[in-house]
Amino acid sequence: MKALVAPVAGLLVAIILIQAGGFQPLPTILVGLEYSLGSVEAIARTVAWGLPLCVATLGVVVAYRTGMFTVGAEGQIYVGALVSAVTGAYVGGLVPVAHQALSIALAALAAGAVSAGLGWLAAHWNVDIVLSSLLSNYVLLGLCIYFASGVFNDPAAEAPGATLPIQPSAEFLRLIPRTQLTVAVFLVAVLCIGAWWILERSVVGYRWRMIGESPRFATSSGMDVPRWQVLSLTVSGACCGVAGALLVLASQGRFASEIAIGLGWIAVMLALMGRAKPVLAILWVGVYSVMQAASRKIEQVAEVPSDLAVLVICTILIAAAAAPGAVDLVVSTWRRRRGMA
Repeated sequence: MKALVAPVAGLLVAIILIQAGGFQPLPTILVGLEYSLGSVEAIARTVAWGLPLCVATLGVVVAYRTGMFTVGAEGQIYVGALVSAVTGAYVGGLVPVAHQALSIALAALAAGAVSAGLGWLAAHWNVDIVLSSLLSNYVLLGLCIYFASGVFNDPAAEAPGATLPIQPSAEFLRLIPRTQLTVAVFLVAVLCIGAWWILERSVVGYRWRMIGESPRFATSSGMDVPRWQVLSLTVSGACCGVAGALLVLASQGRFASEIAIGLGWIAVMLALMGRAKPVLAILWVGVYSVMQAASRKIEQVAEVPSDLAVLVICTILIAAAAAPGAVDLVVSTWRRRRGMA
């Protein structure tokens, strides 16, 4: 029952906001859903857009399991994107699988190292992880754009702050023509399954959960809490680096200064909405990807302003997140009054 409350509440909010904006709600919503889910190509397009977001969200979930509330996904995605773009453009003589694997591995290593450094500062020097990771976004974005506009810049590129295009050997093979769905979907599927198993079934995941729920109890049990926290942030950053690599190798073909604006913040939001649970977070990624794809078509066909589309998405997410709690409140109030009667 409660599982149905969130989507119903979100749908009602969407209808009210679209109607308030002077548009026909049901035809507008159907146009968007047709674009995002109406055909095999539409589904492939929606899935392809959500793949980097899914990996980044899982990375944030890993960090949150140990109580390390990082908000540095945005900068780490940029680091992964730049490193993979440089590797894909300048490293040659490799077969496609090796070139792709090297680009992803270096992206994960670079972003993971950055995140590990933030974790070390938090675990050993008590530097506030929210503040340090927040500020790191500005530093990392500035450095990435600086290098992409300087030493790695492609003067012939139309996009600002763009690197040279990656070599064909670094590009993922497309599965469906006229879409950006590539074989990277299998890599993301493996990462999702692996993340679920590590977080929910492995000893490592159990220790991370114990630290996140009660660090004092974990310490009294003999666990090296700082070491495990740094490890979780390392894995978190590596996932964000892979997300950045996917943007380059499976979609854009090069790094540009606006390649991932806002993606890290969306990953943080979805990880929170998923309550740091991998399956629930992945479901929210799917919902958001559908809404994002639908909003793009609605803006084009129904001429709904982009500001209204963003408002609708944000309000739907708020309503959907609050709906189960509202149901609990209503039920508990009803039971309490019934008991008093």
